[in-house]
Amino acid sequence: MASEYRIHKPYILAHLPKPLDHTKGNIVAREVYGQRDGQKKRKRTELVVGVDGETTSIYDVPASRLVTSYPIPPQESFTCPPYSVRVRRNNTTDALRYTFIATADNGAHKITLFKDVAHRDGKTTSNSISQVLQTSAVQYITCSSPSSQSANIGDIIAVCEDGEVVCLSGESLAIQWSSSSKSMLQDSVATAISEFHIEYALSGSTAEFNEGLFKNRPEVFSALPKATDSQVELVVLISKSLSQNVENRHLIVLAAVSGSSASADVQHLVPLDIVPITSIANQDNDESPIYQVDVQSGLLLQLQQGAIGVYDLTGAVPKLKSSIEAENAQTFVRLFKPFILASSLNSIGLYNYQYRSIHSKASLDWSEIPTDGETPRSCQLISYLRSQDTVVALVDNILVTIQVEPPKNPGKRRKEGLLIDSIGRGTGLEVPSKKMRCEVSSEFTRLVPGTLTSDYLVQFQAETEAADRLLANNELNKWEDVLRRKFNVPKKTTELPNGDNSKTLEGSDAQELPEWEWLSRSSYPAVDRRWIIYAITQVFSVDIKEVGESTRPELRLVLPESNVTTYLVVAGHLTLSNLRTAFRDELAPEASDNRAVAGDLIRSLADADLSLTLLLNYLQATKLGEVELLLAIRSLMLSMDLIPEGKMDATKLLTSEPHADNSGKDDDIEMDLDDLERKIAVTEHYLGDDSSSRSRGLTLAFTKLWRLPAVSTVKALRTTVSTEDIMSLIYLLRVELLRGAWTSLYIDPTSFDSEGNEPPPDGVIALIADLLGRCLDAVGAGGWLFNDAISWADKAEASDFLTALRLEVTAALEGIEEAVFLNGILGETVRFGNAAQKGGVARASQNKSMLFQVENRESKLLPLGLKTKSLPTREKVVSGGEVMQRSVREMGHLISQKVEAYSLEKLSI
Repeated sequence: MASEYRIHKPYILAHLPKPLDHTKGNIVAREVYGQRDGQKKRKRTELVVGVDGETTSIYDVPASRLVTSYPIPPQESFTCPPYSVRVRRNNTTDALRYTFIATADNGAHKITLFKDVAHRDGKTTSNSISQVLQTSAVQYITCSSPSSQSANIGDIIAVCEDGEVVCLSGESLAIQWSSSSKSMLQDSVATAISEFHIEYALSGSTAEFNEGLFKNRPEVFSALPKATDSQVELVVLISKSLSQNVENRHLIVLAAVSGSSASADVQHLVPLDIVPITSIANQDNDESPIYQVDVQSGLLLQLQQGAIGVYDLTGAVPKLKSSIEAENAQTFVRLFKPFILASSLNSIGLYNYQYRSIHSKASLDWSEIPTDGETPRSCQLISYLRSQDTVVALVDNILVTIQVEPPKNPGKRRKEGLLIDSIGRGTGLEVPSKKMRCEVSSEFTRLVPGTLTSDYLVQFQAETEAADRLLANNELNKWEDVLRRKFNVPKKTTELPNGDNSKTLEGSDAQELPEWEWLSRSSYPAVDRRWIIYAITQVFSVDIKEVGESTRPELRLVLPESNVTTYLVVAGHLTLSNLRTAFRDELAPEASDNRAVAGDLIRSLADADLSLTLLLNYLQATKLGEVELLLAIRSLMLSMDLIPEGKMDATKLLTSEPHADNSGKDDDIEMDLDDLERKIAVTEHYLGDDSSSRSRGLTLAFTKLWRLPAVSTVKALRTTVSTEDIMSLIYLLRVELLRGAWTSLYIDPTSFDSEGNEPPPDGVIALIADLLGRCLDAVGAGGWLFNDAISWADKAEASDFLTALRLEVTAALEGIEEAVFLNGILGETVRFGNAAQKGGVARASQNKSMLFQVENRESKLLPLGLKTKSLPTREKVVSGGEVMQRSVREMGHLISQKVEAYSLEKLSI
């Protein structure tokens, strides 16, 4: 049947040292438990491993790391897996870790405690103690619950191979009591027992046994001690005994009473249940079965000769529930009900014992596991971590993890493993996803950036030397043609008088450079950046300029009329990073020199083209920062005479006292207005022509500067331009407020006539307001208080300047408020008219038009309260998602449905 579970390839968790005795030495492992106050012990995602004669180590499985390690003497060997518990108390921040090991040394058996205390400051205190046992080898170690709130850990219960159960103190390993389980089994059988030893042991709390194994037999707990202060730990033993040469196995459930809480008259080891168990394989086989008891579900799992038997222990007598044939399985672990993972040295399978089915099976690939032979000698499944969906296994001396991937969409909990589950799951239909079409530049298909081979460098060196020779011989035409082919730019053809357009200007005079075919900004193909750097080094040069007593490098444009210069500008290659790369030896690497480099570049572009078209293309094609934009704005304003060389008398545009009765002040107001009209006329001479390169460049620079962060713009204003330039910029923005009619009211009948001029876009007011605020912040509070900002004015004061500016901004704000008010009145009517015309409602009035003459004044007001959302749309969506057009009849039906109930009204017409 189709499987929803996947068994992944094993991967290495940790390499363990090999035992000193390679013939008899072994490695044992077990889960680590965590304990908190008021909670039961829980299994952690850690593993404690013991290696004979080496160490006892604790590994973190998800992190694949070693947590801690304890060395042991080389002559000692482990008799059972170690037991480790991590304790956290509510009254302290320290974390305690108790690790108990049982070892044998030349026939002597002992238990050792390793105690670690991790303090809050990161320090760890460690100590260890040992206790010698006069018993046989210890087969199992567990810990009971603490008997008091002050105790960190309970008593240690050690189950020995001969059935002896020893109770020791968890802190000092002092022996509390010792009792034998063999005598309890002898009391329940008729014949004498000659041999007796323990094959399997497991412990649990009374609540776990009450909810699981003894859920149908609660009367079993009547044999427990009645003392309320007794701490009881229940232990499950599977014993093998020999009586009259007959081999028998029994399941024994014992209650171990804590030594510190049990009084002298209380029995320390109480038998709760003793039942015989059978084997699913032939008894004559010498192979010992492998057991696992699940207390919560009341199941006993037995593996023998490749078969797994599942017994139900909830009844009075164990009952065989199911049997699964696991091919050559040597070890198994229970995952979760009803799944078992069984493994051999070559394969691993996931079985469902409830429906006797196989859900997944895979071959074990040991190619990445460093083993001596082709296959490992041993494989043992240790634990299943359900939170990680992984099983931890011990393969020879290597810890590996095997992931068992559950279904991706398990849905609601249901019975799994049925035959009906496999219908329709044999094949999966994969719908191919739509791939996005992306056009890759042909240049990068031939030359991958970053792959500079020796052949490429030799070829580039030879080509640049040939181009240098052309430039040295003053063959500019041929030199530009070489770079044109490198830049993949076509040459513009010229029409000859005879009409033959196949020839170009290649045969003309060498000094008459043919013009290239200029493309749009996004149409230039990607080119090799080394040729861009080479072109910059030939078009520009760096000279030494004396500034006062010091000198600095100055960038100059050598070939202003070359097509290469125009290409570098229109393609956006004249960035500061490219310039610094081209002149890395001449220009200082400090970022503070960006102002000098940007200033030299912008001044060179402005001098090369007096119409400033080259500077406009530079602003359009290049990604610029605050410094470059401010220097470009200053250059444009100088060319437009917006930054005068002398002092500027333009402190007021709107007077702060427009309603004064003093006639002298009225004369001053008229003079200010006359000066304002003259200055506005000069400004409109440059700004009014939208086709001018200066006007478009200034608008573009303002827009780009507005989109940059305000903090960096203010900082650049303070470090790049002077205070007088900032004031000129404020004056220009104030003129734009007046020129765009932002300070005039919509309902003011005396506002100046702006016919013939298109209204500015609505977003311009946000740009002007933001830039004005940045300019005011750049001057700073100190500049306004000490009149440093307006030192160029004769008799102006900072208070008058700011008051006039505030009046202009207030007037602009009032105009915006009036626009919002009018939009609230007219917007609904306009939206209704547009929706009615779009929806086809107006077609009904085309057949028969009616004209009403209304007499009263109130009826002349605009129709308010119209609802356009009630009108039906022309399109409709039918079944299947198809969009169709409604017919005229259907539209009329929908409109009639929205007509309200008829009423009698009096109409005065």
